[in-house]
Amino acid sequence: MRYFITLSYDGTNYHGWQVQPNADSVQARLNDALTKLLPVPTECVGAGRTDTGVHASMMVAHFDTDQTIAPDQMAFRLNRILPQDIAVQEVRQVDAHLHARFDAKRRTYHYFVYKHKNPYLRHYAARLTFAP
Repeated sequence: MRYFITLSYDGTNYHGWQVQPNADSVQARLNDALTKLLPVPTECVGAGRTDTGVHASMMVAHFDTDQTIAPDQMAFRLNRILPQDIAVQEVRQVDAHLHARFDAKRRTYHYFVYKHKNPYLRHYAARLTFAP
């Protein structure tokens, strides 16, 4: 059975979405959490990728398992395992032929830029500085 996961994350502490050798990634954390909950090693496939330090408010990924799971329970359990900066919003069963990456209808990117020094925004927006 195939399941879609909708998640959000603060990418500040990660080297992007995709699994990388010797670097922490969001996909690696999600794979680890899925493997803890399911009886076999499980890997997810994301709808896209983000770079180091980039955040996602609505990323979709899929994973396959032979185990029947209650999607709402799966979301709850994943959120108990995942770190605070990764949150699963929804898990739902989908047709086996659907693919998170290849069947995505659109991808939307938002870029936030500010020009005044603001420590609160330092992880969430690019700062442009201008000489007086």
